[in-house]
Amino acid sequence: MAIYQRILMATDGSPGSAATLAHAEALATNQGAKLKLITVVDEAIGSYMGGELAWIDPATLRSNLLEGARQVLERAAAHARAGGLEVETELIEATDGHVGRAIISAANDWPADLLVVSTHGRHGLARLVLGSMAETLVRWGNLPILVVPADETGADKGTP
Repeated sequence: MAIYQRILMATDGSPGSAATLAHAEALATNQGAKLKLITVVDEAIGSYMGGELAWIDPATLRSNLLEGARQVLERAAAHARAGGLEVETELIEATDGHVGRAIISAANDWPADLLVVSTHGRHGLARLVLGSMAETLVRWGNLPILVVPADETGADKGTP
């Protein structure tokens, strides 16, 4: 008997997300579960950066963020579909800087039986902005969460 019928995975296209996708795909296959991939665009990133992004037109920044997120979702979905899974995708825009809240909301709205995330995603500036997303989700989420260590791919071993 399958425990999970609806598995939601948050992806950002990082090496850690690639390892996490492999886990989500294996679980979905094993459980005969539906898989939904989401990525959250944090449109509030400009306010975190202050003047450093002042030279970028806000409409251009938003467009670039959305296009990058679409590409992340397309690559992840293509990988899962190549493995024989039916996959849904959703691009979510968080305008308030609360990416974790957006992920939890998406998981509840779908509704997911399991949330799959990586311990760390992007590095550098994006990591600073996002903080520890996995910790936020574990602390505030209300469903089972599988947290996959990003270092399975060397992402946390100091490699760029």
